[in-house]
Amino acid sequence: MKTIRRNLMLSDLDIRTDERGRRRIFSVKFVSKEGKLYFIPQAYACGAGRMNMKEHQLRGVQPCDCKGNPEGHPYPVDIDLILEYNRMKVIL
Repeated sequence: MKTIRRNLMLSDLDIRTDERGRRRIFSVKFVSKEGKLYFIPQAYACGAGRMNMKEHQLRGVQPCDCKGNPEGHPYPVDIDLILEYNRMKVIL
């Protein structure tokens, strides 16, 4: 499995749209605060509340379908608990 450094993953995650203005879709695997493992095969980055996400080291992840339409609810994800990003293992 390929690897990606966390700082590169976060800077890639912060790019919200592509050159055509469409949302960038990615896959992500993370562990929730409760210890539950989640794998979301298609998602896009979003805000997840009224707090400062970067200050609290969180990122918002919204599951979507293949066309980019939202499905379910957004998840606030701790950046330390992201295990995989686009099928690449996240390392420090």
